[in-house]
Amino acid sequence: MRFEDYYRVMGVAADADAAAIKQAYRRHARLLHPDVNPSADAHASMARINEAYDVLADPQRRTAYDGVRRRHGALRQATAGAAAGDKPIEPDLPSDWQQGFKYEGAPSAGRGGGQGFSDFFTSMFGRSAKPEPPDAKPERGADEHVKLVIDAADAITGAVRAVSVRSLAPDDKGHRATVTRNLQVQVPKGVRAGQHIRLPGQGSAGRGGGAPGDLYLEIQFKDATREQSRDVLEPLPLAPWEAALGGDVTTTTPAGEVSVTVPPDTPHGKRLRLKGRGLAGEPAGDMVLQVEVKLPPSTLPGARAAYEVMAAAVGRDFHPRGGQA
Repeated sequence: MRFEDYYRVMGVAADADAAAIKQAYRRHARLLHPDVNPSADAHASMARINEAYDVLADPQRRTAYDGVRRRHGALRQATAGAAAGDKPIEPDLPSDWQQGFKYEGAPSAGRGGGQGFSDFFTSMFGRSAKPEPPDAKPERGADEHVKLVIDAADAITGAVRAVSVRSLAPDDKGHRATVTRNLQVQVPKGVRAGQHIRLPGQGSAGRGGGAPGDLYLEIQFKDATREQSRDVLEPLPLAPWEAALGGDVTTTTPAGEVSVTVPPDTPHGKRLRLKGRGLAGEPAGDMVLQVEVKLPPSTLPGARAAYEVMAAAVGRDFHPRGGQA
């Protein structure tokens, strides 16, 4: 997903105050509004201005946006070394760019009505609009959603994980500020990608004394290949004699230590399957161990002499680049 630089769209500095932002919006509106500008791209250009203004003119949305903008700036700087010459770099946002941040609120309905916003905007702020209540009646806070990225081991055995949640809330002076809360989350055994863990009462604060909403943690795996299957793929390092002679070996996996029988003449890359040792479910997934034959370096004591003996014994009959004679 492409990052939207709303300060550049508005033509203002990142530290511009509310008056400067409003002045820039009016200036653009006088030039680009479809009522006064007959060009074919006036509507699209004005839509971008509306979107930028909807973010920068609202203190809460602007605080949320500035946090994402700082992350994007760090990513852009990190990838700048790969650029050719002075070609500008606009890297895509990483898949976990929203992790740990929850936004309270929705786009305003004044100019855009929540419609026609970019994917970047709607990923942060949603589409629907909810006006402020006209009275002080208690109102339950909104439910919030945060991504939680876990290892396969967490899903296989269950785990308790610390989660830092950044949200916007009033400080002791009533001003909106970014607040970080550290939560301990129980990751249940067998959880799958896309599932949600509900934390009651950990969402947005209620209004007028209303109860807070709930926080939903959306599960994602660090390894995206795990998301579509209950099987878990892990490496199985073997010494050459273990792969050639076979036998029982023990290896460490996300499910703990497991014993596996290696058939004789097991080649590098072969997969050995342990039924039901993967992610829980109906049916449970498998633990798939992919063989990686590791050669001892010739600098180890005795290794070079052993290789020379092997070469003399089987070198005439074994041809790795043309098959066996």
